[in-house]
Amino acid sequence: MFSKVVVSLCASVMLFGCPKNKSDVVEVVDVAVESESGINSEEINVVATNSKGAETPLKAVRYNFENLSTPESIVVYGGDIYVSNIGGNPGHSPDMGFITKFNGKENLKLCDGAISLNDPKGFAFMGDKYLLISNHPEITFVNLVTDDKCAIVQSSPIEAGAGFLNDVIRLDSRTALVTDTGKGVVFKVTINENFDGFKMETLKGINHNGINGVAFDPNSSTLYFVTSTFSGDATLGDLYSVKLDDNFNLSGNVTKWNNKQIGAGGLDGVVLSKNNKLIVSDWGKDGADNAAQLFVYDIPTKTLTSTISGEITATADITVEDDVLYLPEFSQNRISSIDISQLK
Repeated sequence: MFSKVVVSLCASVMLFGCPKNKSDVVEVVDVAVESESGINSEEINVVATNSKGAETPLKAVRYNFENLSTPESIVVYGGDIYVSNIGGNPGHSPDMGFITKFNGKENLKLCDGAISLNDPKGFAFMGDKYLLISNHPEITFVNLVTDDKCAIVQSSPIEAGAGFLNDVIRLDSRTALVTDTGKGVVFKVTINENFDGFKMETLKGINHNGINGVAFDPNSSTLYFVTSTFSGDATLGDLYSVKLDDNFNLSGNVTKWNNKQIGAGGLDGVVLSKNNKLIVSDWGKDGADNAAQLFVYDIPTKTLTSTISGEITATADITVEDDVLYLPEFSQNRISSIDISQLK
């Protein structure tokens, strides 16, 4: 695979939004490269098309990490990239799931052999060393003592049974939300004060079939969420927002942003980026077999401003760090990143 790639001291192109300092750049080569981290990378073709049809090429890079198996969700924390790996088919991979951590040098499998995960998708850091994981059919709370030493603090099933536990969003250091795509509900999880367990309850006011990705803006106390055709309803694929109060309960009406299905309806992740933008990922028509798309919305006006497309496939639960958008390519066992600094 050949591509013109900038190799930098901080690992490889854009892996952590770098190079931020031009002095870090070592060389430009015209082939696919293996960085000093041992990760193969290559540039891919990605463009943003605005509402008037004008196209802007975006810098995008694909990384072929080791130790990935059905990557579903990405979290950037403390400068490291964490990825949840289902390890097989969603909902049918007991004890096959795991979390990986790329530290700039190697891609580690966390807690390798110490804990078993069934179907890890969304996850969030609670405090500095705890993970809350959507581990269908349970919600699992893990103490990351070290990269190698981990312990499950609590793992509990949903009392009424889970349909398909999916995304997780942290609201504060002790509160998070977990979506259930199969039952169309959201669970609020509250971590005990001494971090020795948690309690959960159904978040009242949200009952949306196919709810998947969620994002939270603490500055405006606004929750954003999408619904997906993954629930089995081919008409879904919508974007919503609602205000939360100080206790993270709904304090207003749920507002639908779109008048027609967004993309192919296979909506998965939703993230906030700079300049009052909201980005939604869509697997595309027929899911993993076709090119995915990303839809960029202006938050104040609730209007679609750009559509990102190109050599990206099966984009699951995305994340943003600075001006870099990270995409887990679910069915290809790889990660891609897109520089979104040019988006307006």
